[in-house]
Amino acid sequence: MAFKDLRHYLDFMRSKNKLVEISEEVDPILEIPELGRQATYSHVPPLLFTNVKGFQGWRVLTNVYYSMEGVYELFGTRNLEQIAEGFLSQFGEMPVTIMDKVKSLPSLLKMGKYMPSSKRPLFSEDDSVNLGNIPATKTWPHDAGRYMTFSIVITRDPEKNVNNLSIYRVQILNEREALVHWQAFKRGSMAASNYRDKGITRVPIAIVNGVDPIITFTAASPVPPGLDKYLFAGILRGEGVDVVELSNGILVPAHAESVLEGYVDLEDNRLEGPFGDHLGYYTPKDYYPVFKLERAYIRENPIYHVTSVGKPPLEDAWIGKGVERVFLPFLKMVIPDLVDMNLPEYGLFTSVGIFSIKKRYPGQARRAMMSIWGTGQLGFLKLIILVDANVDVHDINQVIYAIASTVDPQRDVMIVNNALNDSLDHTVLNPPLGSKMGIDATRKFKEELGREWPEEVASDPEVVKRVSKIWDNIKSKYSSPP
Repeated sequence: MAFKDLRHYLDFMRSKNKLVEISEEVDPILEIPELGRQATYSHVPPLLFTNVKGFQGWRVLTNVYYSMEGVYELFGTRNLEQIAEGFLSQFGEMPVTIMDKVKSLPSLLKMGKYMPSSKRPLFSEDDSVNLGNIPATKTWPHDAGRYMTFSIVITRDPEKNVNNLSIYRVQILNEREALVHWQAFKRGSMAASNYRDKGITRVPIAIVNGVDPIITFTAASPVPPGLDKYLFAGILRGEGVDVVELSNGILVPAHAESVLEGYVDLEDNRLEGPFGDHLGYYTPKDYYPVFKLERAYIRENPIYHVTSVGKPPLEDAWIGKGVERVFLPFLKMVIPDLVDMNLPEYGLFTSVGIFSIKKRYPGQARRAMMSIWGTGQLGFLKLIILVDANVDVHDINQVIYAIASTVDPQRDVMIVNNALNDSLDHTVLNPPLGSKMGIDATRKFKEELGREWPEEVASDPEVVKRVSKIWDNIKSKYSSPP
């Protein structure tokens, strides 16, 4: 089931008695983020604040992605992989040659239902709305000010004509200006670079808040640069997104709660931060371009969607786990021998990854690591652990055993220096450059070990069968959890 808009989702959660509506006055400065964090840590469903201090007429929503259960509720399934598998199944084998592409044309036409379509907006222009009177939050005591934390920054690449929706933190400076924290390797920044190459220094953008949570999920997802994010949102929703074109040419969801139209001035860069980010530390000040507001649009009795980042697991962790499942079938297309992956929530999503492969030949593990590092935002992983197909990557004890029983550090640990890492990584001297480590925790072929790999111990099936009744009797009386 696709949600028409954010209110449709809230009605759904309310019907399941999973919406916490708070009528007490609460301040968006520190208080709402604090309650949001405590709710996420405790897996409490979404919080809707109806009495926001200093912002009469607004409601504030947080904690939509409160656990994996919350993510499953959005998609209507616990098997997120089937979303991508169902989409890919429409195309059969992926086209390789030109003739294959021609033959796949009927399948490509099926994508029409996922494309965005023009609709009348539910919001209207409001001259009284500015950056100073929207209930953006201050998350941590030493943050530089109030930030838009779950707004979607929408750009359009001038070369590829592809729409991009991304979650970038946006620091409010005054009623008409804000700083957009898009890193150099992010899609918004790359689109801006293409504008600059054309001699254009005013990049048209929109900052949108309060949409179907699957659209927000899409904005936070590492969709490859050449793929339109409205299309990908349509794939995840099972139907296209209703959009409207603003006067600056940017397409925005027609059912958004609020829309800020303007441009990013590439010739006006100012210090942004500090800001307490998802690593659990404050990121230092750095220069980012200024967004300049031209028009604002809101719905009646608007809802403002925020999140709180910090030490895991918070909402971004559960979005990350959802992304892990949704993108696994796509990643298997790039790395055919990949079996499974685990981006642990305490591994900060972009720092630690555990992958299993069907190992078929010597050197395959290192080749797989390089393929993973060469694939989209997986390239930011600082640590990759690669295990055999029979190891459950989601069972950390199995992973640790694989490391302990297969790894010789000198042979099986690979260090890559001067590589691109997350620019928010405070552990390196000159971010975003840092080092990476790959651990090959697979069983070794003779060519890798220098001799045959030893035989694993295993019980004799006949002996197990003979003693089973005795063991069942013992277990029923004395066995206890470890």
